[in-house]
Amino acid sequence: MAAYFRGNTQVTTIKTLQITAPLNQYSMSPQAPMLLHSTYFNLGINNTPDIQEAYMAEALEYLSTSKGMISFWIGIRAKDMNRSENDINYDIAMHQLFINEAAFNIYNSDDTQHSQFVTDVNRWAPSTTRRVMDSYLTNLIIGGNGSTAQSIGADGNMPQSMYHSLYFALVDKSPGNIQKFTDICLKYLSHHPGIQQFSVGGLTDIKRDVSVRNFDVNVDIIYESKQAYDDYLQSQDHHDFFPATQGMISNTYIFDSYLKYQSKVYSLTR
Repeated sequence: MAAYFRGNTQVTTIKTLQITAPLNQYSMSPQAPMLLHSTYFNLGINNTPDIQEAYMAEALEYLSTSKGMISFWIGIRAKDMNRSENDINYDIAMHQLFINEAAFNIYNSDDTQHSQFVTDVNRWAPSTTRRVMDSYLTNLIIGGNGSTAQSIGADGNMPQSMYHSLYFALVDKSPGNIQKFTDICLKYLSHHPGIQQFSVGGLTDIKRDVSVRNFDVNVDIIYESKQAYDDYLQSQDHHDFFPATQGMISNTYIFDSYLKYQSKVYSLTR
């Protein structure tokens, strides 16, 4: 199923347990929300441009096609994004969308390609550490409005997509307040020009030694370019998000990366 549309928004509503597309419908078990698995790698003393490139190419080869994985993205930290909320203690960000937690568990424990990746990168970059943020998705929006025309850059390449991850720790962690905050995110952050994908979700039950569990709501937005992201920052809805959530947020953690590789074909039956 092709997923990135121009002028046509495809909405996936996991909360109601129906995945709805313009031409197809898919049912999901009420006990099985989609899972977004985000890993932030710090390469330590091995962090060189060549190692970064090899790391990402290896991840694309071995980690992007596991059974039940819907899509895959990987890129390098956006070093030009240096607001106080931006996390700078990583070099590579990888995001994988699974149809449910069971599919993630297969990938994490029994997938031979995953094991091969770990063996190879431990040899190249033994100082690597990683942090993992896992979210159960409640809403997924694919596609959206096109932004202003994008131009080929001086280096001969099209603009890189930017992956913008936000993790919010809330003052009131009750289910009702989390739902209220999620609705506000959908209202103010999801529909801007230049957004290729928007998702929002909540903290999972997964507890591993690499798990980071200091958030309640996770928002992930893929912009077609840094310019689209900059335009979003200056939009009225983005400004209105802050008074709408005043007093609700205790901490915000932001991870911004420029994508190197991404899977744009979504399969809910793979």
